[in-house]
Amino acid sequence: MIACPDRSRTRFALAGAVAAAGIALGAPPGAAGERTAPDDGRIVLAQAAPADPRNSPVRLVAPGGAPPGAARPEEAQQTEPPRAAAADGRTQDGGGVTATALNVLDTAAVGLLDPAEGGLGLSIWQGSKRGLIEKLISQLPARTRSVAARKLAVRLLATRAKAPQGASSGPDLLTSRVSRMAELGEVDAASRLADQISVERTGETLARGTVEALFLQNDNAGACQRVRDFVRRSADPYWQRAFAFCLLLSGDGARADMIVDVLAERGEADAELFSELIETLNGGEPAAVESLPDPTGLDLAMMRAANIPLPADVLSSDRPAVLRTVVASPNADLDLRLEAGERAFLYGAIGADGLGELYAAVQWPEAELKHPVSTAEGRWGPRGRALLLREAAAAEGPSMKALILSRAFGLAREKGGRDILAGASAPVLKSIPPDPTLAWFAPEAVSALLATGHVEEARGWLRMTGNGTETGPQTSRGAARLWTLSLLAEPDIESRAVDEQALRKWRDATYADDGEKARKATVLALTLLEALGVEPGPGRWGELLAEGLPARVPAPNVAWARALDEASAAGRVGETVLIVLLGLAGSNADPPGPAAIRKAVESLRRVGLASEARALALETAVAHGL
Repeated sequence: MIACPDRSRTRFALAGAVAAAGIALGAPPGAAGERTAPDDGRIVLAQAAPADPRNSPVRLVAPGGAPPGAARPEEAQQTEPPRAAAADGRTQDGGGVTATALNVLDTAAVGLLDPAEGGLGLSIWQGSKRGLIEKLISQLPARTRSVAARKLAVRLLATRAKAPQGASSGPDLLTSRVSRMAELGEVDAASRLADQISVERTGETLARGTVEALFLQNDNAGACQRVRDFVRRSADPYWQRAFAFCLLLSGDGARADMIVDVLAERGEADAELFSELIETLNGGEPAAVESLPDPTGLDLAMMRAANIPLPADVLSSDRPAVLRTVVASPNADLDLRLEAGERAFLYGAIGADGLGELYAAVQWPEAELKHPVSTAEGRWGPRGRALLLREAAAAEGPSMKALILSRAFGLAREKGGRDILAGASAPVLKSIPPDPTLAWFAPEAVSALLATGHVEEARGWLRMTGNGTETGPQTSRGAARLWTLSLLAEPDIESRAVDEQALRKWRDATYADDGEKARKATVLALTLLEALGVEPGPGRWGELLAEGLPARVPAPNVAWARALDEASAAGRVGETVLIVLLGLAGSNADPPGPAAIRKAVESLRRVGLASEARALALETAVAHGL
């Protein structure tokens, strides 16, 4: 909803005729709409008076009216310097960087990662049906709080591999991969993935997804170049709106204004927001946008260019890509950016360093800085977490850092936000060397590091405590509590037997006063260990059953479990990963239960992804508080 002051402006008489004829707008010839740009190539808004129509005639071209490859007037004002074509189809930019647009036989085969670069392998789709893979990828969840699952999803989507066999049933595989990558917040990777094929091979859905990804990462120059490449090929109003924005950025406010009139005459959806933003950018009074619950990348780019404050409900969609963009938006107030930043961090759309930079922008009165813990406790939330992490980072000596972090973790357990704090504290945690004098802090450090995938740093603390078996006076209880995590973190534990004495010490140290919690925790611990190849003692499962019948819990979806069995048994790597990720889609609310996680871990190991299986098992153990 937009609230704007009363204003009047002159409408072009031509607009009605254009709308009635259903004509799309091309770009102006010559340099009449030439943009202004600083030396670094950034687009800047040129608030110039409309060009004299006698000197700059408007060319109107029906959609598709220009033949492919024909010279177009708008090429005189591209948002990037033209690149010279090489003999092999490559293009050379002004900085000497060569980019390749591939004319591969099957666009599904393109990717960013080979096996040496972290890709899952060239044959991950061998044996899989193309139609099934297309449908599964289109269903891949964009929001997940699982670090392990998100890393696996990004690698799968970016892997360069031979295309799956069989007929396509849509949606197109490359289009779905780009879309899912962008929705995960990996907007740069999404646009680079789309760049792997030529513009002529790009369908409308893929082209729009790529343009949206570029707008979301504030690359207006790159987005506008693609808009100019595609605007003649579609009658969809989105391209006309995007083209008008790009014309205005290049200084041609007159023709941008004309497109506003055309779309208004047609009664297009979103015309009000679009027209008010264009008018603001064209030198009019600022619009007041009171609600923007599900913004597009184009909406956010226009809001940023017009310096219109983002409304609070811009986060309603909870899309990682949008959250990531809001974090970097100077037209959003700090509290909105903090909320967006913490959510984006939970979904993996920004890292701990990015969240730390956002936290560093929080300012505090000097009086409140004298008592940081009590101040944070009274103002718990993004600002409170920012304050304690700031104090921990600035504290002198490992002991003081550990004390502040321990208090912060305690507040997070009591008041909420522990997942956020655990991840955001990683830079400080990694600066604290494991030391026997800090054995009391080891469980906190290990849990926080493992929760965010810092396994090697966690192993340093585990080695310091004797891998959960040390019996010294300072470390015995803390070491016993770490037994399960220390065993799960070891890289080679297959075919071992569970140490029953260590298991009993772990139960006593962690759950001595709650037999039911002890039983549930033991079931999960042995399930995870068994899924990784460790063998519980004979009769151990029967003993657990004798301790009390478990509460009824939902079993994994039968179709999911059977499909996972079939795919992993046949060695279909990509299909197995997809099915695992779909089964973990509900882990935003609660971590997966023993039956589902065992199936997922065993299946990943079966197709050769042992380290990924271990990461998932560790993450689950920490999430359940083992």
